[in-house]
Amino acid sequence: MKGNRVVVGVFEFLDDAIAAVNTAKDQDMEYKVYSPVPNHHLDHATSDVRGPVRFISFTGAVTGLTAGFALAIMCSLDYPLRVSAKAIASVPGFVVIGYECTILFGALATLAALLTFCGVPNLLRKVGYDPRFSRDRFGVLIGCDSSKAEEVKAKMLEIGAEEVEVQDGL
Repeated sequence: MKGNRVVVGVFEFLDDAIAAVNTAKDQDMEYKVYSPVPNHHLDHATSDVRGPVRFISFTGAVTGLTAGFALAIMCSLDYPLRVSAKAIASVPGFVVIGYECTILFGALATLAALLTFCGVPNLLRKVGYDPRFSRDRFGVLIGCDSSKAEEVKAKMLEIGAEEVEVQDGL
């Protein structure tokens, strides 16, 4: 996070957390949101763009399709077996292998992209995280300088935070 302080707001209601996110976006401050449950309203408030995971999934799937067909064709050319005057590299016979490799490579690429972009596994405890954010409260963390920390804290309390804490950032 930008700045040397992190202001942590604990919110009971989703609307208050969204208002805090919108305030941070309006002031062009860096923020992070923790939520106990997935919520599309919170997704729309926090992100303006779609992630690159879909492109990585597509790239993995196309790579798998190419690899599956290449594996089957290269194996048949390496050990040619003529059957009823059919071509050695008969594409319809390799569709199943190509399809299965498409799914396998696409799924592995999607998993790798999700783990990479979501920052999982996170072995170190993050600054500002509170276990209540995984149970029943929403958390909004805003990074700021020491000079603005009290102003951000007052704004979060005004919006409806149950409690606000100022911590040292990393």
